[in-house]
Amino acid sequence: MKITLLVEGARHSVELTEEGLTLGRGDAATIRVASNAVSRVHCRIFLKDGIPHAMDMKSLNGSTLNGASLAVPLPLKRGDTVLLGEIPIQWIPEMEIKDLGSGPVGAFSSGIIPTMGLSKGTVESKIAFEDRAFDASGSILVPHTSLEAMLAKHQAEKPPFEVGALFQRLATMAGQLLRAASLPELLDSVMTLVTGQIPCQRGFILLADPTGELVPELVWEEKPGAITTPISRTIARTAMTNRVTILTTDARVDPRFSGGESIKIHGITSALCTPLIVDDQALGVIYLESSLNKGGFKREDEHLLSAMGNFAAVGVQRERDSRFRQRLERYHSPQVVSEILKAAQNLDAPLLQAQRCEISVLFADISGFTRMSEGMEPLQVASILNRSFEVLTEQIFARGGSLDKYIGDAIMAFFGAPAPDPDHALHAVEAAVAMQQALLFMNENRPEGYPELKMRIGVNSGEAFAGDIGCEKRMDYTVMGATVNLASRLESSAAKPGQIVVGPLTAQIIGLKNLRQLDGFTLKGIESEVRPFEVPWND
Repeated sequence: MKITLLVEGARHSVELTEEGLTLGRGDAATIRVASNAVSRVHCRIFLKDGIPHAMDMKSLNGSTLNGASLAVPLPLKRGDTVLLGEIPIQWIPEMEIKDLGSGPVGAFSSGIIPTMGLSKGTVESKIAFEDRAFDASGSILVPHTSLEAMLAKHQAEKPPFEVGALFQRLATMAGQLLRAASLPELLDSVMTLVTGQIPCQRGFILLADPTGELVPELVWEEKPGAITTPISRTIARTAMTNRVTILTTDARVDPRFSGGESIKIHGITSALCTPLIVDDQALGVIYLESSLNKGGFKREDEHLLSAMGNFAAVGVQRERDSRFRQRLERYHSPQVVSEILKAAQNLDAPLLQAQRCEISVLFADISGFTRMSEGMEPLQVASILNRSFEVLTEQIFARGGSLDKYIGDAIMAFFGAPAPDPDHALHAVEAAVAMQQALLFMNENRPEGYPELKMRIGVNSGEAFAGDIGCEKRMDYTVMGATVNLASRLESSAAKPGQIVVGPLTAQIIGLKNLRQLDGFTLKGIESEVRPFEVPWND
C-alpha cells in the first residue's frame, strides 16, 4: 500500500508493508527527523490486517494520534497527524497531493526555504521608533486568534490545497524552530522563514523587556542600510497591547508617514505587524514593511504572519522556560523545580512570593579548608571544591532540598520551601547524614595528593521568611530569620569536624531516639542558652 507522509515540510511517498517503516533522529530510522526532541527510533508505521497503524517505539517524549497515546498500535486514516513529541507527521490524501503539486507551495516541497542575510543581536543603534499614530481608515486590525482556532477556521473556509499549503509551511517552521539551540538562533530562524515566504523590504522582531517596553532583538533588511526611517512605535505597541494583527494597506493615507519624503524615496506603502502571544502573555511583535515595487501586503500575508507569529511565540516561550528551568535546577531539586513551574502558571498565588513558612536550614562547612588550601595551586583548590560540592549537593537535591548558596567552602541549604514539605526536618537530617557518609567515601577514594576532608554540619528548624530578594537586575530566592541564624551558629560554634549538630526543635520533630544531647551553649547573637543534639551518623 502506497502512502505519502508530510515530514517537516517534505513529502515522502513510501510503500507500506507489514514490517513498516520507522521515523526518528537516528541513522537506523527509515525517515530521518532532524530534531533533538525526537528519539533515534521514535515511531513505527506499518500495515496490520491491511490497515495502516502507528505505534510509539518507547520514545522519550512519546507519540500521539489525535490526542491518544500510541503506546499501543492505533489505526491511521487519511489526513491524520501523528505527533512525535511535538513534531507533526501527516498522512496526505492523494487528492491533496495533486493540488499541492500544482500550487505555489511546490517550490517548498523539499522543506528548503530561501535564506537571506540577517543582522543578529540587539540592534538599538540601527532602529528608531516614532510616536505618531496610524490611521485606522488606512489599516486593517484583526484580533489575535490562537493557532488552533486559526487552523480550524482555515480548514472550514479555504480549499484543500490552501489548507495543505499552510500546514506545510507551519510544519517546516516547527521543524526549524525545534532545532534552534538558543534565543538568537531561534529568532534568526523565525525571520528567515518569515521573509522567505512574505516579500518585504524590512523585518523586525521586538520582544518585551521586564518593564513591558518593546526592545528590538533582530533586524532584517533586504538592502542593509538603505532605509533609515523609524518604524511606528504606535503600531508595534497597539499590536502587542490590544493583541491585534495590523495591516496598513497604504502608508500614503497614514498620518504616521506624514513626512512623506521617505515614502517617495523608498516607495514604502505597506506595514504588517503581528503580536507574539502565548496563553495570556504578550511577548513581543513581528513587524514587516513592504515597498511599492513588491506590491504591498495582502490579506493572505496577514493570515500567514499571524499563524507564524503563534509558532514563533511558542518558540520564544519555550526558550525562556528552558533558561528559567536551567536557572532553577542550579538551586532546587527536580521535584521542587516542577512545583515552581506549575505554580508559575497561577498568577494569583506565585510560589516564589515572599512568605513565612516552616522550614529546616542546613549549614555545612569543610573545616580548616582555608588554611589547608594556602599551599595549593588555585586550580587544585577549585577542583577539590567542585568535586566535593557536586557530591554533597546531590544529597540535598535527592531529599527535596534547595541550595541557597555556596559560601567559600561552605554550603547553605533549606528544606520546606518553596514547596511545603511536612517532613522538612527529617529530610534535612537525612541529607546531613548522607553528606557526611559521602564525604567519608570520597576521602577513602580520593586521588593522590588530595587532602582528607572533614565537615561540620548544623541543622535547625522553625519559622522563617522565604522569597525572592534582591533588585530588578538580580533576584535570588532565599530564606532569612532567627531560624537561619541559629542553624549557622550551630555549625560554626557547636559542631566539631565530622559532627552533625541539630537544634532543639529539629530534635523534637524527628524524635530524640539515638540523639545525644550536648552541653548548653550561649551562641553569638542568641540571648538564651541553647542545648543542641548530636546526630550519631557513623553508628
